[in-house]
Amino acid sequence: MIQAAQTDPAAYAAVGTEIAVALCGLWLLWVYVLSPNAPKAERRLPEWQLPPVDFACYAFCAIVSYLLLSSLAGLALRFVPLKADAAAVLGGAVQDIGLLVGIFGFHRFYTRGARSANARPVILGAIKSGAITFFIAMALVDLTEIAWGYALTKLGLPMENQEMVDVLQNAKSPWVKGSLMGIAVVLAPITEEIVFRGGLFRYFRTRIPRWLAIGLTSALFGALHVTWSNLSGLPSFAPLAVLAAVFCLAYERTGLISTTIVAHAMFNTFTFLLVVMGLHA
Repeated sequence: MIQAAQTDPAAYAAVGTEIAVALCGLWLLWVYVLSPNAPKAERRLPEWQLPPVDFACYAFCAIVSYLLLSSLAGLALRFVPLKADAAAVLGGAVQDIGLLVGIFGFHRFYTRGARSANARPVILGAIKSGAITFFIAMALVDLTEIAWGYALTKLGLPMENQEMVDVLQNAKSPWVKGSLMGIAVVLAPITEEIVFRGGLFRYFRTRIPRWLAIGLTSALFGALHVTWSNLSGLPSFAPLAVLAAVFCLAYERTGLISTTIVAHAMFNTFTFLLVVMGLHA
């Protein structure tokens, strides 16, 4: 659970908001999942009919594009030196863009996507289902944060924030904060949902046991938000793995990757605002 700085009314107000969001999430969890009258869970996500060789090409395109753009950005920084926080923001943006370019390139040459004739209802449905997913995820993430933080404290393991959280807390430049918000609210949700839910989970859910597909892709999602060399970001591992598992289930239930993109964007926006208001994870 995010903690408020002492004697800071805005921080206490934010904590109150977080509690209200979590309580709303618990109520929605009951209404849509646990209640005897909850809507029947349907798996609307069709199997991804992609041969293993083509999936390897998909992964190859994403990785090569990621490495290429990251290398070019690193080379550019030798001639245009930036402060550490600005370089970290640029690096994060370039990595996400690299993955998206690679995936787009694969789909562009592999198949032609058809536009939906009912785009407006799909968008409205994604906003509604994304909001419900966000609230339910927040309740489960907060409970996981409490349990995971307690376990780490008892084990004497580091409780350091993710690198980007530290950058946001310490950034003085409005440009850096604005760029971080753009990445967190727009770029990261699109990239991470397409890669983890629309790519890895969608492919493996019908090729290995479903629970294992959810568990492995969610654990990988959490693990990639931790700097394992110094264990910074370790407190976010279990909460983000739970978040990813909820997103997997929501994607499977709606069949819309836009559902989890909306939920992810709302989660990142909420977290961003909490940090900006003086709270720490």
